[in-house]
Amino acid sequence: MLELIECSIEMDDAQHWLSIMRDAEIEKLWKGKQSMEEVDEMKAQIKKLNAQATALKMDLHDLSEDLPTGWEKIMEVAGKAYNAYQSLDAAKRRLAAAGN
Repeated sequence: MLELIECSIEMDDAQHWLSIMRDAEIEKLWKGKQSMEEVDEMKAQIKKLNAQATALKMDLHDLSEDLPTGWEKIMEVAGKAYNAYQSLDAAKRRLAAAGN
């Protein structure tokens, strides 16, 4: 079971780093300000990512309150929350880079 969780976390890490690399390439391509439509899309994405991150934060909180029951899920839930907050931070940085 532990090997399965470690494999799952490693896959999440790989996907996360690929996302960061993609985000870095996108940021390099952006020059100047974005259109209002693009800014609105970025803001909508941030709102969605914020809701997902908050839900995962609450899942982690709920898990901690139930300990020791469910202790084997700690790494999985924490990893998902970590990745969600990194994605949210990257989206906020893209919006700031867009000049808004």
